[in-house]
Formats: sequence, C-alpha cells, structure tokens
Amino acid sequence: MGIIKSRPLHLEKYIQCFYSVISEGAGPNIHRRLPDGTLDLVFNLGETVRISRDEVAFQQMPAVSLTGLYPDRSFLSYADKVHLVGVVFQPGTAHLFIKDSLDHIKASTIDAADVFGKDIYLLLEQMIELPSEGSRHYFLEQLLMKYLKQHTDDYHLHKILDAVNDIHKAEGNLNVGALHHAHLMSERNFRRKFVDWVGMSPKQYTGIIRIKSFSKRYESGRKNYNTILYNLGYNDQAHFNKDFRKIVGASPGCYFNNMDPIAENFIHLI
Repeated sequence: MGIIKSRPLHLEKYIQCFYSVISEGAGPNIHRRLPDGTLDLVFNLGETVRISRDEVAFQQMPAVSLTGLYPDRSFLSYADKVHLVGVVFQPGTAHLFIKDSLDHIKASTIDAADVFGKDIYLLLEQMIELPSEGSRHYFLEQLLMKYLKQHTDDYHLHKILDAVNDIHKAEGNLNVGALHHAHLMSERNFRRKFVDWVGMSPKQYTGIIRIKSFSKRYESGRKNYNTILYNLGYNDQAHFNKDFRKIVGASPGCYFNNMDPIAENFIHLI
C-alpha cells in the first residue's frame, strides 16, 4: 500500500496537496491515523473503508467524505483493494469551499453531498475513467476552483493564516496565549475566528502540530529521541509522554514499534 502525492497548480493558497492511497489485494488492514489539524475531501474509488474513534465500533465511510479535524487519533479499516483520492485543504481556508464555519463538522466524518450536493457523486464515475492519479488530482483541482468563493473578511483571514504559519514554523513550540497579541486581535475574536476557520481551538491545533512534528522527525531516523524533545521545548519526558498519549492514544514506543506502512506514509503526507 502506498501514497501518490501531488501539489496544486493553481490553488496553492487553499490546498496543501492531493493524494491517492492505492493497494492491490494487500489484505485487511487497520491504520491508526494521527490528526493533522486539516480537513480532507476523500473520494473512494475502491472497496469499502470503515472508520472508528476507538478501534472497536467501525462505521462505513461515505463514498465521498469530508473528514478530519479530529483532536486525536482515528482508525481506518481497509479492505483488500483500496483506491482513495483525497484533497487536503490548507488550515484556515476550507470554509471558503464549504461556505460555512467548520464548527459543525469538526471531529467527524460526513457525507460530502451534505455540503456540495448530490451531484458530487457523479464525479466518482468520471474519476474512475481517468487514466492516471495525476489526471484525477488535476480533475479535482478544476472542480474545486468552481466552489471557491471570495472572502469578505480578508483582513482577519490573513491574520489567522499568519498565526497558523507561525505555529508550523515553531513546530507547535510557542506560547499559544500570546498569538492574538502577535496578530493584533482580541483574545475572544482570535479564538472565535480560529475555531470557525481552522476547525479547532488554537491550543488543540498547536498541540497536534507539536506531536506531529516529533513523529515526523523521529520516524525519519529513529534516533536522537531526547534531542528532538529538547528542540520542541520538552524538558520533561513525562510531560511529553502524557501529551503524546492524549493525541495518539498509545505510548511513543508502542506506536512506533507497531507502525504499519500506510501510517508511515501518512506521517509525511503534509
């Protein structure tokens, strides 16, 4: 099972990447996915995929789903043949496509037809007929260009996007309480717009990025554990272990020692 990834040609400001997850008869597989703080639009061109919050009760994902914005891990159960094509929206810009606050779809997976209309299911047939993953990604970009709306509050949108960028540059190691000061907004207004447009609180988002930053660094070399913690502002390993378990649902050792190939790919997706 692997991931094919591409960058947008025209919507770089609004879309992080397109991706395809493909497996030809690899057998049933359960993937513990770390949260990214992003919203994905996912088209299922293959067999059934199920999703769970606790690895016990699984529900079938809609054939076209809006998913993500989870504060912690989720579990995906794949059948023998997998073919998913997804879009990862830039944090802070997804609401420009769905034309609403993200508050009502955070920590959930919903049928994309509830947002884009039932005609979005007609695209599945068209995508299956396309000759390559690159052509499917381009097809989706052309589609999303039609849904993009002009934003009427560009001043505050730029402030929130700048704050998101600051969080990523610091790899989540920064004073969340000072972000609204840095971007010249009241604390209440900053938090409200951040939740509406990013889909979670600044504190939740920063915590996710910090743990994701550790996971990307550690998975790449499986060494310098303590150095990575120090660089991310952790002076207490017990504090880090608590933060990691809260988001991942397992200890660092348990997670990395039992990681499957698709989890490794998803860590480096964005």
